[in-house]
Amino acid sequence: SSGINAEYGGGAHMVLGSGVYRIGSSVEFDWCAVGCTQELRRLGYKTIMVNYNPETVSTDYDMCDRLYFEELSFEVVMDIYELENPDGVIVSMGGQLPNNIALLLHRAGANVLGTKPSMIDGAENRFKFSRMLDWMNIAQPKWKELTDLESATEFASSVEYPVLVRPSYVLS
Repeated sequence: SSGINAEYGGGAHMVLGSGVYRIGSSVEFDWCAVGCTQELRRLGYKTIMVNYNPETVSTDYDMCDRLYFEELSFEVVMDIYELENPDGVIVSMGGQLPNNIALLLHRAGANVLGTKPSMIDGAENRFKFSRMLDWMNIAQPKWKELTDLESATEFASSVEYPVLVRPSYVLS
C-alpha cells in the first residue's frame, strides 16, 4: 500500500507552502498559498499542499484535498510529485523555500506552473539580474557580493551611506 487514503483522477495541482517563518518566508506567503489553493478548488481542481509549519492556515486539513506535512526540500517535493503525478506544481506562492528549488524541480521534469523557474533564477541571482539591467540599459546602484565585514565596510565607505545589505539569492 502506498499509504494514500484517497484516490482521485487527474486535474490535481500541487502547491508548495512557506515552511517555517523566517526572513524570506513569512506569514503573507502562507496566505498566498491558501488563496491559491482556494482558487484552484473553486475552479474545480484537486489540490495537494506541501508544507510543514503547524502554525499556518495552509496546513489545516480542510484547506486542500491532500496535505503532506513534509519539509520543502527538492528530494521530498520531487518524491511527492512523482507519487501524486499532479498536472503541475505551483512554487511562486510559498516564498523563498519553494523558489530555491524551482529550477531543480524543472530540471527533474516537474511541470512548474506560473513563473518560469529560469525567470525566478534570473531575478534572484544578483549577477544575472545586474547583467539583464545592463543589457536593458537600466541604471542600477553600485553593488558587490561580499562575504566578510572588512570588505563590506570598505565597499560601504566607497559608495557612501546609506547602504542596503541583502542576502544573496533572496527575492522576498
